[in-house]
Amino acid sequence: MIRRATRPPEGALTVLSESTAPPIRTEAIHFATSGSNEFWDLTDMVRDVVGRSGVRHGQVTVYSPHTTTSVVINESETGFLNDFRSLIERVVPEAVYYEHDDHSRRTENLQEDEFINGHAHCRQLIVGQPSVTIPVVDGEVLIGQWQRVLFVELDQARERRVFIHAQGV
Repeated sequence: MIRRATRPPEGALTVLSESTAPPIRTEAIHFATSGSNEFWDLTDMVRDVVGRSGVRHGQVTVYSPHTTTSVVINESETGFLNDFRSLIERVVPEAVYYEHDDHSRRTENLQEDEFINGHAHCRQLIVGQPSVTIPVVDGEVLIGQWQRVLFVELDQARERRVFIHAQGV
């Protein structure tokens, strides 16, 4: 049996913007995550968007507009990702006090259906950023042999979206 560390998100890509001179294309995917510390493989989607964009030389940016997620480039290997999950739980445990979750003290950016997720915000700052930008040369996304473009859910099961933006010549 082959273990699978990640899977691609389920959902269709939607074109948000495109032009041919210069070639620029932005697509979005909306999908639901199923739990904390899970990884979704966006690599093939990124390559497909670059292919549809017509960009031969330029770059592609993969961006998540959420403060409790990250987009990273790393290996998609089950043992490594399980090691990461264990590490992040030790470094930023969920079951401790976070002032972000203390609504008797917090007065900013509150909403009615506020999640208890101070740990996820802290994890995001440690794990990475909301985006990565990758060179495109001769129409190829330049990542290493074992590298994958990964979306990381650091909160809980939620509806999420990711934007893939290719531009160049």
